Amino acid sequence: MEKQYFGVHVPFIAHLGVEAKEIAQGEVEAELVLQAHHLNPMGVSHGGILMTLLDFTMAMSAKSKAQHPGAGLTIDMSIAFMKGGKSKLIARGKVLRGGRSIHFCEATVTDITGEIVAKAMGTFKLVDLSIDKT
Repeated sequence: MEKQYFGVHVPFIAHLGVEAKEIAQGEVEAELVLQAHHLNPMGVSHGGILMTLLDFTMAMSAKSKAQHPGAGLTIDMSIAFMKGGKSKLIARGKVLRGGRSIHFCEATVTDITGEIVAKAMGTFKLVDLSIDKT
């Protein structure tokens, strides 16, 4: 059975091993226990992993806020990397302002001590899953 995240299967997120839950309508938390394949050559979280967690929690927050059954597509995203993450990462995303299809969001990734690893702001468009995938 395919792993579902807020009603949709996201193969890449499932492959990474991300666990996610809704904190409140419009707020999502995701956790990732870092494995060797998530790390950069310095032995800390790869920037791509951080970007993915930030992107995912913001998009899912938009879905949660709008109670939308489809997907959240990234229109724009700005990220600040503050330090490398180790062990377990916790990402929290929330909607700052939302309309019918466009949502403005922010997200933060912290380590298990609560220190901020990375922070992002993004704009997301909610779409139906019936988009032609060819």
